[in-house]
Amino acid sequence: MTSKHPPTAELSELHRGIHRPSSDNSAGRSRFTGRASRTGRLVRAFAPRRRHPGTRRQVLVSAVLVALVLALLVASIMVGEYVLPATDVVRTLLGTGDPADRFVVLGLRAPRAVTALVVGFALGAAGAITQSVARNPLASPDILGVTAGATAAAVAAIVLAGTGAGVVGGFLVSAGLPIVAVTGGLLATALVCVLAWRGGIEGYRLVLVGLGVNAGASAITSWLLVRAELPDLNAALIWMTGSLNRASFAIVGPVAAVVLVTVVVSALSSRWLAILRFDSRVIVGLGVRRSSAQLLQIGLAVVLAAAATAAAGPIPFVAFVAPQIAWRALAAQGPPPLGAGLVGAGVVLAADLGARSLPVDLPVGVVTSAVGAPFLLWLLLRESREVR
Repeated sequence: MTSKHPPTAELSELHRGIHRPSSDNSAGRSRFTGRASRTGRLVRAFAPRRRHPGTRRQVLVSAVLVALVLALLVASIMVGEYVLPATDVVRTLLGTGDPADRFVVLGLRAPRAVTALVVGFALGAAGAITQSVARNPLASPDILGVTAGATAAAVAAIVLAGTGAGVVGGFLVSAGLPIVAVTGGLLATALVCVLAWRGGIEGYRLVLVGLGVNAGASAITSWLLVRAELPDLNAALIWMTGSLNRASFAIVGPVAAVVLVTVVVSALSSRWLAILRFDSRVIVGLGVRRSSAQLLQIGLAVVLAAAATAAAGPIPFVAFVAPQIAWRALAAQGPPPLGAGLVGAGVVLAADLGARSLPVDLPVGVVTSAVGAPFLLWLLLRESREVR
């Protein structure tokens, strides 16, 4: 299943950006000068500029998404052992709250809410980039082995360090769980790219190889859990469900910095991501180095997904669901990374808020799985109907 190609309007726009016509051709100039031309320039200067309807929709939907994420952030901080008023939360976040509210908001609840926002944004943006490069709505870090590799490395850090496995355990403890998880995700993705590379990366081959690497990393994780001691087993299982209980500014701060830098690089290279949505022959015709652009975008997606997994563990289906929702809501040419990031942040914040509102405290990964599985089935049925 591959995503639909962008319309020819975007292709013509890219052609115009690469091959601009010369402006020194005087043959096409109008012979009418003087007052008529000055009047025409005056009318054009004061005439209202017309915008494309899709641009207005994207601006409106983006503003709604930003407002929704901020509202969910405040609501997440409000909920706890006792509910804080929204005005007190906002006043405390602005730096004018009393000491008791500052301790509750900034010391206890804000780290969890900010972690949910950063992790959701990173997963949504990573899923949008991966689906655009693979041109496949099923391509996400969950399927391509990024999350499985990060999980296997983190479980190895927990189990081997907990059993005191000599030099290996000491190294894992000193390196820290987030760094180990990011390293595991990068190694898994490097293996996927090497095995799927055939003068470039095709979407179906990337998904198939990713499923194989995902299965291998999951097997390593299962073997580590079998040989783990009971305390280490409990810690590993809690981390594997995707939980925000370990959230703190010490963990989310470096992750947020990595996500910010990666998002800026992704925004600066958004033209190349748009070009990668075309067929390979069109990309070659535009004079773009397809392999270099693919490696750059996949590297950005891997860094985002691995950083999110390092902060909160594997939170499934967010990187898969958020790009599809943003694509349809924004009516974009393909899954937009920034829009998908906002949707992902809203999904994780809402899932965490719903999990903490239930009588039983559930990890956020359980809630996202319960929501994402029906969405996956719906997408598969929808794609199968379109093929028929």
